[in-house]
Amino acid sequence: MVTLSVVSTACSIARPPIARHSAPTVIYDVTQLNPVRVKEVIQPRTTAEIVNAVSTHSGPISIGGSRHSMGGQTAAPGALLIDMRHFDRILAFDSLAKTITVQTGIRWRQIQDRIDSANLSIKVMQSFANFTVGGSLSVNAHGRYVGFGPLIGSVRSIKIVLADGEVVEASRQLHPELFKGAIGGYGALGVITEATLDLADNVRVKRQQVTMPITRYKKFFFQHIRDSSAVIFHNADIYLDQYRMVRAESYVRTDDAVTVKDRLV
Repeated sequence: MVTLSVVSTACSIARPPIARHSAPTVIYDVTQLNPVRVKEVIQPRTTAEIVNAVSTHSGPISIGGSRHSMGGQTAAPGALLIDMRHFDRILAFDSLAKTITVQTGIRWRQIQDRIDSANLSIKVMQSFANFTVGGSLSVNAHGRYVGFGPLIGSVRSIKIVLADGEVVEASRQLHPELFKGAIGGYGALGVITEATLDLADNVRVKRQQVTMPITRYKKFFFQHIRDSSAVIFHNADIYLDQYRMVRAESYVRTDDAVTVKDRLV
């Protein structure tokens, strides 16, 4: 039987190395192609540090996570950059209610490492687990899930630091306009500091692939994918050069024995 589990704030987190910065400094996104010279970088570990920075800084502020925004959006010239990558604690985990509350600098893989032992999975996320939760929330990322929309559909609530330093909790019931505006708001309304997320049961899936002329794909999708309760993930890749063929790949619920035994790869 799965029991209720609450993680203390002292939970050990395996963090990737993070370079220390002195002002002024140059910030790069993950491509290393878009250098931006910022005024200052802070690496908060508490909400109070973020509140102090936001309420006292008079110039532009940028918020950085894993820095996968690859068009120069990671930082603004001359800005204070809030580097969220150490703001990554798991604040609460309820395996019966299937929810988890986290600081938003945490990466999805860190959540997966914590919840896997309860045989739970993230309900909605993008295809890669090395993004931060805050970065994914800021763009309202989507994944390959069939029957689910973007990330906001799996978010119970958030906490956000507004421009004046006020900390506000928002959900579909509490400050719904802020909830809907901040998720997908690219940081324009404030710094999202906490998120409570819905989780899902782990299920076995089997990969299925089929290649077809691109003219057949729409009919294939509507007949076999869109309304299927068995298909968990789906994507289609168009072949280059003539763009006439497409490979449709689905991960379908199965009771077959596991062939890849690694639970997290």
